[in-house]
Amino acid sequence: MKMLRLKFLANLRKKTAVWVSSHYLNLAIFNTLLVILVLLHSAKYFDPFWVISINVIVFISLITSIILLGAGSRALLAVSLLFWIFAGGMRILGINVWAERVAIYVFQAFLLGVLLLFVENLKVYTSLGKIWKNLKKQTL
Repeated sequence: MKMLRLKFLANLRKKTAVWVSSHYLNLAIFNTLLVILVLLHSAKYFDPFWVISINVIVFISLITSIILLGAGSRALLAVSLLFWIFAGGMRILGINVWAERVAIYVFQAFLLGVLLLFVENLKVYTSLGKIWKNLKKQTL
């Protein structure tokens, strides 16, 4: 059992290294965008016109993960599950403000995951498939 676990971890490490090396530029752009958004949030740069809150930053990061990192519906649904577990933990610990905030992130990730699931399934039956396939080739 332990040998199987070590083999799985070695295989996961190898796959992750290959994925990171093929998406290096996209990861750099993604992280730079998040840093810029956090800095604009802390400086309250667009405050009277557009409030850049943490909620907006999380939603933009979910959308850009689809575009830049090629996240699919399974990844977004997994992220929503992780957010849901984290919200439950916050609720158990009695940190209700953060539990409610993370619950909003759950619904955002779940909504994007379901919409992306529809798009992924529509690509088989419509001409959207060609557009989606070309977009996926560009991100890979």
